[in-house]
Amino acid sequence: MEEKRALVEKRLKVEEREQKREKKLKERIMKHEEKAKRLEEKKAKSLKGKHISHTDISGNEKNFEILQISPDARKYKTTYTTKYRNRKVWKKPDLQEIKSVIPGVVTSFTVKEGDHVQKGEELMIYEAMKMQNIILAPFDGTVEKILVKEREKLAKGVIMIYLTSDAKFETDEDTTSISPDLSE
Repeated sequence: MEEKRALVEKRLKVEEREQKREKKLKERIMKHEEKAKRLEEKKAKSLKGKHISHTDISGNEKNFEILQISPDARKYKTTYTTKYRNRKVWKKPDLQEIKSVIPGVVTSFTVKEGDHVQKGEELMIYEAMKMQNIILAPFDGTVEKILVKEREKLAKGVIMIYLTSDAKFETDEDTTSISPDLSE
């Protein structure tokens, strides 16, 4: 009798273990499916062009994107690399933002917020690579905001000063360049 009970209890324990394993396996599969679904959604968001599916001779399905360099140019069918899909998207620079072009330290300012400056006038001194760099005003305008402090260490691309232009900037829709109207 006791042997039968021991066998039954042993069998029940084995069944419980199997159920736990199955449950863990189902949970892993669900997590994996959710992760795959999120990755697919992320990939779909990162692709900007039109998508074309094509099945080749061997039955493999390939996804292509349509790439057109300019509006009147030829359209190309291509596949984007992962690096291209995950790249930092370019945006037009704001010419009124004075940015650091190299890591360095702000040494001193020669202007204050609200000051009016002429083209070529000194705005600040910026030390980088043991050299004193004099930052000049690229156009006539007003210092709207100074976003850094003296003795502050800066990385490349940090906005230091926001300078509001006196002249309106012309934008040409056909090109990507922006230039201020500096007719004298």
